[in-house]
Amino acid sequence: MNDSPKEERAEKPFWQSRPWIDGVWLVLVFGAVLLIAIRIEAFDYVLHLSDAHEHWELDEILTTLMVLPIGLGIYAKRRLDDTRQELRRRKAAEEAASQMALHDPLTGLANRRKAQIEISAALEEAESTPVTIVSLDLNRFKPVNDLHGHAAGDELLLAVGARLVNAAGPDASVYRFGGDEFCILLRGAFSEDELLARVEAIYLAFDRRFDLSEVSVSVGASVGVTTTSDPADSIDTLLAQADAAMYRCKQAGRSGFSFFEAGMEVAALRRAKIEDELRSALAEDRIQAHFQPLVRLEDKAVIGYEALARWCMGDGTCREPEDFITIAEEAGLISDIFYAVLRKAARAARSWPGDMKFSVNLSPVQFNDPWLVERILQILVDEGIAPGRLEIEVTENALVGDFQIARDVLWALKKQGIHISLDDFGTGYSSLRHLSELPFETLKIDRSFISNLSSDETAQTIVRTVTSMAHSLGLSVTAEGIDSVDNAMTVTEYGCDVGQGFLFGRPEARGTSGERTEETDADNETAVPDDPHRKHA
Repeated sequence: MNDSPKEERAEKPFWQSRPWIDGVWLVLVFGAVLLIAIRIEAFDYVLHLSDAHEHWELDEILTTLMVLPIGLGIYAKRRLDDTRQELRRRKAAEEAASQMALHDPLTGLANRRKAQIEISAALEEAESTPVTIVSLDLNRFKPVNDLHGHAAGDELLLAVGARLVNAAGPDASVYRFGGDEFCILLRGAFSEDELLARVEAIYLAFDRRFDLSEVSVSVGASVGVTTTSDPADSIDTLLAQADAAMYRCKQAGRSGFSFFEAGMEVAALRRAKIEDELRSALAEDRIQAHFQPLVRLEDKAVIGYEALARWCMGDGTCREPEDFITIAEEAGLISDIFYAVLRKAARAARSWPGDMKFSVNLSPVQFNDPWLVERILQILVDEGIAPGRLEIEVTENALVGDFQIARDVLWALKKQGIHISLDDFGTGYSSLRHLSELPFETLKIDRSFISNLSSDETAQTIVRTVTSMAHSLGLSVTAEGIDSVDNAMTVTEYGCDVGQGFLFGRPEARGTSGERTEETDADNETAVPDDPHRKHA
């Protein structure tokens, strides 16, 4: 946009500005008049007139007329200076306002508003110069904020912005949309190999650790890419496509990059819808705890329950965890779900026998919460439940990230009297080191090894070996997914201590009202038909 004439004058030195030039012309005109007056001896005429009319006081009037131009000149000079300074201040204010409106205040990168302006302009020429949008979301950024403080998080965002600008190249535009979300605009027709190389360069910018003032951290990125040469495509469509590709990348293992394919936007819209509905469900307290019994195989006594999250809908149905837990982890809602289930489970346990325990699953994401242990203990205190009645279950995959953080959290829970179990053993990446260094008391064999136990010799060998190893390490063994009497008898024969599965009861809202229903008790009493003397431990 061209500057206004006033702004152009304000930018010039004073002696080159138009007001000064006008002043010079004014002096020249007055000088010419003065010379003419001298030439025609006009002052003599004035003198004779003054002598003839002394009562008119012409000398004072003439003196005033001579001094007045000088005063007016000084006044005009000061007003011109004030005007120029005001123009400068206004221009600086406009530039500052434009900077604030179109740029991120932390990183200095262009923001979403400017991205919309520039992408719209690029789309107008997309037919001749294709447009590529790269959507990027940081992984493991929240732990940096939680563990090292927001100052470190801000410093990390600055470093990320600088790396992206360098990796994207001089012909690219980098934007920060907010939080840990970035976007990159690439213009031009790229071959498949060229575009792949550009995207790889952006993704590999996160291979190296970020050395901050106080700490060195490592974060990854999920990158989604979409390209168009159709000027009719809208900005919202392109951004949605890039986000859909990015979320596909997250689902495949978080860090990485993915190119948009037809159909991805449907999954992205579904995910966004679920996230929005999940937030409403949390606000309306519709996340409930359903309980599945844990049965001691030796005497078929129910020794506790595992509390499982259920999302209760308005029509009376409930969504299973696999429908929303992953989305909750990505959206930062998993802690709210965990604490809601924990509180409801603790409240229900108040009506159970004092030696009956309950277990709750802990997400790997929650290890990055510095107040996790304190919040768990506070809920137990609020509900009047002893820590020794709670068992926290963690999966093997929870130990793949920062092992040191996981170990510190688990030991802190253990020191408070809370029991720790390793869930879904055999499906993740745990090692004997994990079993020896972490305070596990129970090892839960995954249901995939139990379901075909009667016909799968490999599964039989695994269950026998794992049970023997666990007992050698002083661990109790729970067999998950027991759905038949034959499986129950087999795992009992192999030495498993506790059983869990549909044979003993399906997850249901047992005890959430503070009382155990007769119907539920009846179901549990008939769960294992070969033992009529089964009782609650």
